[in-house]
Amino acid sequence: MDFNIYNGLMTGVLLLVASAVVVPLFATHRKLAGTLNFLACLAAALIFTGVACQVLIGTGAPATFDLHLGGLVMPLMIDGFSAVFMALISLMATVTAFYCIGYMEMDHYRHYSLRSFFFCYPVFVAGMIGIVTVDDLTTGFTIAWQMMTLASFFLIRFDYKDETIVRNANKYLLLMELAWAAVLAAGLMVPGCGWGASLHQIAENLGVVDTGLRTLLLALAMLGFGMKAGMFPLGQLWLPDAHSVAPSPISAMLSGVMIKTGVYGMLRTLFWMTPDSMPAHELQYWGLVTAFVGVVTLFIGTAQAVKQVDAKRLHAYSSIGQIGYIIMAIGCARYYLGHEAGLQALALLALFGALCHTLNHAVFKGLLFLCTGSVQYTTGTKDLDKLGGLFGLMPVTAVIAGIAAIAVSGVPAFSGFTSKWAIVGAALLPGKAAGIFVIFGVIALVTSAMTLATYVKFYGMTFTSVGVEWNEKNDIHEVSTAMLLPKLVLAAVCLVQGLFPFLFVALFGRVLATSAGSITQVLGTPEMLSSLAQSYAGVTLRLGDAPVAFSLPLVMIAMLAVAMLFALWLRKAGGAEERTAPVWLCGYQTLNNANRYLSSHIFDAFKKFMKWTGGNVRGA
Repeated sequence: MDFNIYNGLMTGVLLLVASAVVVPLFATHRKLAGTLNFLACLAAALIFTGVACQVLIGTGAPATFDLHLGGLVMPLMIDGFSAVFMALISLMATVTAFYCIGYMEMDHYRHYSLRSFFFCYPVFVAGMIGIVTVDDLTTGFTIAWQMMTLASFFLIRFDYKDETIVRNANKYLLLMELAWAAVLAAGLMVPGCGWGASLHQIAENLGVVDTGLRTLLLALAMLGFGMKAGMFPLGQLWLPDAHSVAPSPISAMLSGVMIKTGVYGMLRTLFWMTPDSMPAHELQYWGLVTAFVGVVTLFIGTAQAVKQVDAKRLHAYSSIGQIGYIIMAIGCARYYLGHEAGLQALALLALFGALCHTLNHAVFKGLLFLCTGSVQYTTGTKDLDKLGGLFGLMPVTAVIAGIAAIAVSGVPAFSGFTSKWAIVGAALLPGKAAGIFVIFGVIALVTSAMTLATYVKFYGMTFTSVGVEWNEKNDIHEVSTAMLLPKLVLAAVCLVQGLFPFLFVALFGRVLATSAGSITQVLGTPEMLSSLAQSYAGVTLRLGDAPVAFSLPLVMIAMLAVAMLFALWLRKAGGAEERTAPVWLCGYQTLNNANRYLSSHIFDAFKKFMKWTGGNVRGA
């Protein structure tokens, strides 16, 4: 046992629990309570990040130990995967807590006490930390899951005077408890495993049961974690309704990190609960089914996002689509693992894409929810039909939202491109060796265009069109520095993720090196990691003897800058002149709310064509 890691984990969790007890006492002083909540989250985040760094750079990982709580024994494990998720939760929780200081001053929320909010927020964070560090599916898992679920339930229903919000929160709670029951049943039904059995013990015992029972138990675990992650069709039952009605910083936490605990559970199920003795064809079956569910999730979720008029529902459906990319990549990696060396290299690429997109999505989707929260804070609405023209009124938020929108769309040199390119490349490159995955890759590539269309609509109808001037609220202005600073931090992370992907390749190498199991034995070798660093999705670029494939985003930007300079020179050389003229309004004399182009009109033909995918709004 590494007592430094153990003590760090316990200290961080106890600090969050103490914050849940103390901070609500100051809830009448709203900004003071928000500041105290932020400081507690920051302190805990620094501890958790320190633990994560110690695991990733140390030689003692994975760190395993038992937590004795009364008569209960809970096995804990922190390896490379746990460490990355701990750091991710810590970053988003701290940034969002800072954003809450200003956001919860919104007029709409000033009639609500913040006692429950500041009690539930740190408990919610502690529960997510618990989910990614417990090493069982029963005792510790149940405690962590209930902390996360019950706290998030009360945060979602914070605006409890609205019956729709309460109803959506109740539905969320019911479905999350069903998800917990499915995972718990999987853990308890394994022969020879009871309360507190570790994943290693579960995997060993699954190796000696018959195929039918093993399939049932793995399916229950995947069902529970998949519902939490938002996979189709389970995600559509709760995710858009819950994420769209919660306070925006909580929406950022739900979409940014909470659904990633489902991704974490799916990774543990497919790569840690599958015994070494499991037949190869059975593992391939699970990989194929998972990838198929992923590609359906990403296509349907994104098609539904295009149709939305409510900005937060748009982000929520988009989250389902983006989770689909991750699930598809996990399925690809599971299928390829165990094949010949060529496909094993693609398994490494797929797994890198899954982990990288998990990190990327947490940042840019959390950022999009915070930007929408700022828009709602100052305009009083998140209806895209009532927004427009905010670029001149909220320029900083507009630029930040643009970075996040470009990132989620997978535009080169931004964060989403790196991970999506790895995922799509891993699906396309096997060729005849796994032809069905090539089809999955093509669908994923087409869906990226749909994502771009979704965020062209979101950004255009929020910031660059007209319309907000006819809204009933006229005192629209940029939000405070306290609400801008968290968004600037996340925007900076987005740019780093996009411009310097080699940093995440190095991180991925440490994750594999500090994680046990067959996945590390096959993929964590120096030769495999070297192939990833030198040949990214089949593209190799060398500078002398040094491989620099992962500097391609910077190369792309340099080429674009040269092209723009050439275009500017060509334009001046041709003697082109500019002239201004009034905008043609299709015959109307003046532009007003009655004749402007609405969000619900955009991509109308496409939305009608895709009506069968569901998520339809206003007849779309």
